[in-house]
Amino acid sequence: MHVKIVGAGIGGLAAAARLARMGYRVEVFEKNAAAGGKAAERRELTPAGEFRWDCGPSLVTMPAVLRELFDFCGERMEDHLALRRVEPSCRYFWTDGTRIDEDGAFWERPDVARYLARARGIYDLSAEAFLHHAPRDWWRALGAKGFAALRHLPKVATLRSLASLNARHFRDPHIRQIFDRFATYNGSSPYRTPATFAIIPYVEAEFGAWYPEGGIAQIPRAIEALARRQGADFHFGHEVTNLLDLGGDAVLCNADAITSHAHWLPDASRARRMQREELACSGFVLWLGVRGRSGALSHHNIFFSDDYRQEFREIFDERRMPSQPTIYVAITSRTQPGDAPDGCENWFVLVNAPAYCHANTRGYQEVILRRLAEFGVAPDPSRILCRADFGPADFRERDNAWEGSLYGWASHSPRTALLRPPIRHPRHRHLFFCGGTTHPGGGIPLVLLSGKIAAEQIGRHFGP
Repeated sequence: MHVKIVGAGIGGLAAAARLARMGYRVEVFEKNAAAGGKAAERRELTPAGEFRWDCGPSLVTMPAVLRELFDFCGERMEDHLALRRVEPSCRYFWTDGTRIDEDGAFWERPDVARYLARARGIYDLSAEAFLHHAPRDWWRALGAKGFAALRHLPKVATLRSLASLNARHFRDPHIRQIFDRFATYNGSSPYRTPATFAIIPYVEAEFGAWYPEGGIAQIPRAIEALARRQGADFHFGHEVTNLLDLGGDAVLCNADAITSHAHWLPDASRARRMQREELACSGFVLWLGVRGRSGALSHHNIFFSDDYRQEFREIFDERRMPSQPTIYVAITSRTQPGDAPDGCENWFVLVNAPAYCHANTRGYQEVILRRLAEFGVAPDPSRILCRADFGPADFRERDNAWEGSLYGWASHSPRTALLRPPIRHPRHRHLFFCGGTTHPGGGIPLVLLSGKIAAEQIGRHFGP
């Protein structure tokens, strides 16, 4: 049995390792020069020394999902990849001077603890059925525990938005905004995302925020090496343009599902239907190499917009860069000093951007720096040793991301949130999909699970 995999993102790598372990002949084709997809890294040498930045994901939640992949392949994750818990998980800032750390004390606040207790019910009901199975196979998760969790069904079967749920639970507007932010983990607006996504902060509180030694890019490197040890073969610099002419008994596409249907499959009507759904946001990234240390900052930092609703209105309704963006700043040199020269810091700066590549990003670096200056943390220009940016058009070019969207469809309805493009193509039965634009969604643990579900479906339908 011969399986060909298109794309060496984390989902495709996880599937490759599993399928090779299951005894299949596995070949992986990747258009870029290295594995990892969005989980790449950037390095730049300056007179002060070398800076290193992550290019996409910046933390790991649900580390047990990653550990289980190595267990499945008969190895110990800890022998190949070291994860370190980051505390606080994030530090939040507002222009009124408020600063809140997302740490153990934060999760124990009475209002937060009540919220998490409610969200745990959603997790107990949906995690096994939704995260570990294709939607049509949800019944496989049912058992005594599954039936007992059905009492939480009203929390899932709701038309309330995440922002509406949060407004009901939290009096403090700062805490509301923190919990609204979790909708952006899958590129969506909290004012349109179903309240079911309260599960995201529960997962972060329950399983923590982790960072791999050496950076996020160590994760795809470790999984690629794992897959090779199982017998998988890799072909880099090899772009596939027709999924049906690739050959093999089964084909698993780890590329963007919308792009795949629009360009690499002869199914125009299905492609048009997929393109009608609203897209998740893209991002605008600014990499800064900074001399000196900013004492107020942590590893992960969020500087909130004063008008969150307006920010999402600009991104999703007006399809333009937000005039007053919420800004995420990750400084991994706080956790691993080798990511920046002595006496320097590596700033990875990210703002949400509309997922349409005509959005004007010219001069947006200065918009970000002016906004950071309002918080008193913008580095003086004389301290910036190097800078570069990366926007929606770049995500489209590097990752084949449809219109630059980081996650495919926005989770703005129960259908697009829970019934994403399926793992198995409904007509071409030898063709499967995995990755952040298909089930169960984006983010490192979910794409790992996507690869797992795809490998299991191939095993179930084709045998060894």
